[in-house]
Amino acid sequence: MNKFEKALMNWNDGILRGAQAKLAKELRVSTATVALWTIGKRNPSKGYVAMMAKLFGMSEFEVLRLFMPATYADGTPRSTAFQENNSDAFYNTDKEAEVLAPQSNSVALPYLANVPAGYPDFNEGDVIEWWTLPRRYAKGAKYLVRCCGDSMKGSVEYDDLCLIKPETEFLDGKVMLVKVQDGHLIKRIRKENGKIVLYSDNDKKYKAFSPSMVQPVGLVVRKITDVQ
Repeated sequence: MNKFEKALMNWNDGILRGAQAKLAKELRVSTATVALWTIGKRNPSKGYVAMMAKLFGMSEFEVLRLFMPATYADGTPRSTAFQENNSDAFYNTDKEAEVLAPQSNSVALPYLANVPAGYPDFNEGDVIEWWTLPRRYAKGAKYLVRCCGDSMKGSVEYDDLCLIKPETEFLDGKVMLVKVQDGHLIKRIRKENGKIVLYSDNDKKYKAFSPSMVQPVGLVVRKITDVQ
């Protein structure tokens, strides 16, 4: 948990879950914007720093330090880093513009109510909340969806959250999110006799499709269980 997340949790009565969405609503920005602040990919503008200072009960100086790295690469102390960045060069004067920061070790993934037609296009209204995860843990996933069936029991359980990495090819033997005429399914993929076969791990049932009747959406790279 980084400094900004700790401040969010303290502001949200000690609960981190939902704090990003709550702050986004207060600041009238997208939840994606707050998620990018959280993982260090962007920095808030002066106006948003001032607004957060009032919400968090902190000074603007203290809020700004939430987004400062502990040291520079050469070991320069944090205080010097702040002095060098305490200028308009760190912020943007444009209220809606933000500064890209170096890649962090975390990634923000949207937990979506509906599967997007194609990543990166998804409706902001479909975002239930944003999850901040270690980049290595995410394994290239771009979003999360919930499993609503038990046909993959043993591999993916009912109500598990699945991390989806967009994929344009069918990967033989892998558990994938696919689109068929009736909607979206999570199944194990097999390529057999020119057909794409969708296997259910639970009961070993399967259904074969011609390649034109089924579309790969993404690879299930990880699942998260026991999510309330």
